[in-house]
Amino acid sequence: MNEDYKSPQSDLEVSPSHTLISRLLKEQSLLLSLFAVLLGTLGILIALSFARGIIPLYVYVIPGFVAGILVKFMGRPVTVKYRLIPGLFCGLIVSLWVSLGGISIYTFLLPLLNILCCLAVSRRRLNYDEERALYKFRNGLIKL
Repeated sequence: MNEDYKSPQSDLEVSPSHTLISRLLKEQSLLLSLFAVLLGTLGILIALSFARGIIPLYVYVIPGFVAGILVKFMGRPVTVKYRLIPGLFCGLIVSLWVSLGGISIYTFLLPLLNILCCLAVSRRRLNYDEERALYKFRNGLIKL
């Protein structure tokens, strides 16, 4: 009766894919991604506002690229949800910024281009084993 309770030991081995996918999912952060978008997009838009009449209009796609790079390294997204939400947030910021000058076709076109740029650039590079584990997770072969 005086013996301490010992938890049961398991002989089951955890697959390397399971440990990889759990590590990848723990590394991604939506809060850091949104902070990175806010920092990158507003920083570039404020810098571009000093040269408003000099620069061409397509330069306003740069906030999407910068926000995507910051999301890639700060938020470390793996799933599409963790890339789409910051991309939409970047588009919202650019839309509000462009609409301050008046509503035009650019109010709708530039945010869309920034969303696409942020989505394309924020994709994190994974090695072969991590890609294989993510493929298994997406297709339901690994349960968490």
